[in-house]
Amino acid sequence: MKIKEEVLKIIEALKKEGFNPVDAVFEGAVGVKEDVTLSFMDKLNDAQLVSGVVRVIYTTDGENVRFVEIPVGQSQEGAEK
Repeated sequence: MKIKEEVLKIIEALKKEGFNPVDAVFEGAVGVKEDVTLSFMDKLNDAQLVSGVVRVIYTTDGENVRFVEIPVGQSQEGAEK
């Protein structure tokens, strides 16, 4: 079974039992270094369907790993206003 099918079946089952599914979110990591994926992230951001950070990981001298975090979407606090 595909993930989409499973998620939709779970949502429908919850509705059928009288529950109110509010949202379904993915928590994890997706590589977004490619232009196509970044464009998709822009579309999600424009539709307010994404919340989190893009973490750009880099090295300073080939050994020391560093990262910069770029917020994406609205935080939960921003969404409540």
